[in-house]
Amino acid sequence: MSGGRGDRIALARNRDGRLEAFYCGPDNSIFHQRQVSPGGRWTPPRATGNSANELALARNVDGRLELFWVDARFSLFHMCQNVAGRAWSEHKQFPGRGRHIALERNFDGRLELAYVGLDSGIYSDRQMFPGKSWRGSQALPGIARKLAPARNKDGRLELFYVGADAGIYHNWQQAPGKAWDGSAALPGKATQIAAACNADGRLEIFCIGPDSALYHFWQIAPGKAWAGSATLQVAAKEIAAFVSADGRLEVFYVGTDSRVRHLRQLSPGKNWSAPTVLAAHAAHIAAAQNADGRLELFYIGTDAEAHHLRQVSVGGAWQDVEVEVEAEADVHAPAPQEALQA
Repeated sequence: MSGGRGDRIALARNRDGRLEAFYCGPDNSIFHQRQVSPGGRWTPPRATGNSANELALARNVDGRLELFWVDARFSLFHMCQNVAGRAWSEHKQFPGRGRHIALERNFDGRLELAYVGLDSGIYSDRQMFPGKSWRGSQALPGIARKLAPARNKDGRLELFYVGADAGIYHNWQQAPGKAWDGSAALPGKATQIAAACNADGRLEIFCIGPDSALYHFWQIAPGKAWAGSATLQVAAKEIAAFVSADGRLEVFYVGTDSRVRHLRQLSPGKNWSAPTVLAAHAAHIAAAQNADGRLELFYIGTDAEAHHLRQVSVGGAWQDVEVEVEAEADVHAPAPQEALQA
């Protein structure tokens, strides 16, 4: 998976296997951390000098990570690595203004950005060629509060969103990387939404209802009609979904008691486990997969500090991850403006 919905934390894996993270501090300052080696310790947090309400991160086809964010004035910005896994370019304002963002990669490697405008309308922009300049925004049908993208088995992107009426809707590309089809409703109401892809290619979405219960929907067959909703019989206020190396979906959530828990499929595409507590006192969460297949959970505690948990083995138990004491070299030094394609 490359990209995802906008959130207070954005995680992605470099081409060399090291994870990289950006997150919003309590004053909305953007902080940056990266693994020193694949699956190893993390560098200390470093302020980037920018601020954001929401972030989204994805990897270009040439390996360079690209970060998008929305600031307090609803302006859109982005910056990318000059070379895969190396220092970052100077940030640049992106055309348009928005409240929420989502970022995903098309089947041909072109990144696609979706965002909720100040009029609550949905807009889409995509790279004209992989890693190059952007086409320009186009309006999509619908009014949205929250967005969550995913990619179908046949390469078509699908965008899920919570409407102004709290209804759940989706839109999909007519063909991979092409025009969008339109808006269709799914049953139920939601305050938050996340999406992931099963091992057999069926998309599955997870949402928190107005009653704080966690629900899910799933495609009957890859790219086809939907079934659900069904409750997972837990209460949540923040969710993240990810697919493990063995094909099982895992859902991480912050419960109404602020504890971090997770559920996992007992086998790929099948029934779900009972919830397990991973940590206490979290506000925001995000998950990613290490190069060796072990999942990593990044969360902001109620102490406003960043914390890391990692599986000891693929699909195994979880442990805390150490952070380096010494600071790394400055990866946010100014770079030539031409390094970033508008």
